[in-house]
Amino acid sequence: MDIECPQCHIEFNTDDVAYTLRNRHFKCPVCNKQIPSPLVESQGKNRHSSIVKYILSVIICVILAILAAFYVINNYNVNNSLPMQPPPVKSLPPVSDMPSYHPPPAASVINSAAPIVTLITPVPKSSLPPQNKLQLVEKIAADFHKTHTYMLEDRFACLDMAINIWNQLMTNGIEAKIMGGTLKEDIMNWSYRLLVMNSDHAWVVAKISPTDKVAIETTSGIVIKPGMKNSSLYFKGIEFDNPAQVKEFENLRTRLVMCKEAHELVDDWNKNIAGEKRATVELIEKKSKTEQRLQDCANVINALDKFKSRVIYY
Repeated sequence: MDIECPQCHIEFNTDDVAYTLRNRHFKCPVCNKQIPSPLVESQGKNRHSSIVKYILSVIICVILAILAAFYVINNYNVNNSLPMQPPPVKSLPPVSDMPSYHPPPAASVINSAAPIVTLITPVPKSSLPPQNKLQLVEKIAADFHKTHTYMLEDRFACLDMAINIWNQLMTNGIEAKIMGGTLKEDIMNWSYRLLVMNSDHAWVVAKISPTDKVAIETTSGIVIKPGMKNSSLYFKGIEFDNPAQVKEFENLRTRLVMCKEAHELVDDWNKNIAGEKRATVELIEKKSKTEQRLQDCANVINALDKFKSRVIYY
């Protein structure tokens, strides 16, 4: 192999200058300059070429791997996707063949004026003859009494029992009313306000026929028929169509205690404070409280007056 000195441009055979080889370079015997070894350059070029080939092979492998993964994923999606064409939709029948739509009957609203509106599905009236209907009423009352105990000290027990019996009668298609009042004496000549203040009991009156009614003493399971001893007391009182009405009435009635407090405040004012010339902060607050209690009492009485028309004397 011949090499040329880059300084003096004299060509030499590598065998002639082999003795000058130092640090992988030849030395020119004429100008004493180093001559790059063609072997070193070729080795550098070969090394560079190998690196390039290795990088290209890595890139090609990565590209092939990406293409393979894309093919697998695409093939999976194709096999598991919905069909390209959906099944045909069944045609609807002609309008003339379609059944007509009849909206369901609206639920009846009981006591729409009350703050709590009771929605019930109308129960068909019982078609039983009066005698059989009476037997059913007696059975309902007796069965209820077997499974319930009346606690005299619980002032709400009779009302809860009356509501329960009323519900069972209505469920069986028997018209019924919840009655409120007192059985201690005849209320025929009582004022409405007196009846409200002295009502202490609740029971049920059931309609057996268009003209016949019986009362149910729910605390004892006894059916009271007209003509029985003290039966007239059961057919006088305040009549309620449903539990919402009687509960509203009872709630208002319990709030009448504020009327007693209002009258006590008025009496105290008239006896001990009226005529005072000094308007102290304490007197102003006391007067404001008295007037507020009087207003609260008046509001409750006005609300109770809407039940006045429900006083019944069968």
